[in-house]
Amino acid sequence: MEEVNYIHHMENTLVKFGNDQRVTPWHISLYLALFQIWNRTRFKKEINIRRDELMHLSKIGSTNTYSKCLKQLSEWNYIKYTPSKSRFKSSKVHMYRFDTTPDTSRGTTSNTSCDTTPDTTSDTSPDTTSEHLVRPFLNNTKHIVNFNKHIINNNKQYKTKEGEEKNSSPHPSQNKNDESSFCKDELHSSKKASRDELNSSDTSDTPKKTSPSTRKRFVPPELKEVKTFFHENKSSYQVAETFFYHFESNGWLVGGRAKMKNWKAAARNWITRDEKYQAQNRSPAQQRLHVNENKDYSEPL
Repeated sequence: MEEVNYIHHMENTLVKFGNDQRVTPWHISLYLALFQIWNRTRFKKEINIRRDELMHLSKIGSTNTYSKCLKQLSEWNYIKYTPSKSRFKSSKVHMYRFDTTPDTSRGTTSNTSCDTTPDTTSDTSPDTTSEHLVRPFLNNTKHIVNFNKHIINNNKQYKTKEGEEKNSSPHPSQNKNDESSFCKDELHSSKKASRDELNSSDTSDTPKKTSPSTRKRFVPPELKEVKTFFHENKSSYQVAETFFYHFESNGWLVGGRAKMKNWKAAARNWITRDEKYQAQNRSPAQQRLHVNENKDYSEPL
């Protein structure tokens, strides 16, 4: 096993990734997963890989993305991928070393993959890789389109601001009539105020219309209240209970559709219809004797 300066290795690898426009976040994530396994095996020349382990470490959920990124990293000379032809044997990956070469340009050469020469740079020498160039990551054409839209919107806002400043600046001819216009505005405002006072005094005497929200909300009555009302209108408690339980069961709806607004008016209609029904179904003998079947025997004589 060889000694690998993994700090210089990762620094040079990340610089290569930054300069390589082909690299996506999936490539970087997969390479970091490979580096983790490589570090766990104490930097062997070749490491055995398993697809489920690498997908878990790199957080890649698609097998197509995993295989595509692995092959592209091998094609771009970041690693050397040797797939296994047997399902009982694992595939192998040879990790190229980047800790012994000062070259940080795009792509790699053959001598950097197996370079094991000691590091000649000392700690006192100036670090050329400490200054990082800020470069946007343009992995997709959508970033370019959005950047152009942002520039166009900024130009439009700048033009509109210039137009507003020009329009807001007073013309020399307008400054001449400032005093006269100020007097006219004062007169107009005073007249308007007097008119508003007159209108407010007129409207204060007129009764205000009640809005629909201020109307009284219908409250269903209690059975005792309904019985008292029916007794006052010369009807029986039995008819009152029939009326109450009928509308209590349908949610106090008139005709099964409209909400009831005045239950006393509905009760009067109920009483008149009940009297007509009783008169039609009364036998001739009862009509001659004028017998009242709806008599309340709980009342004293």
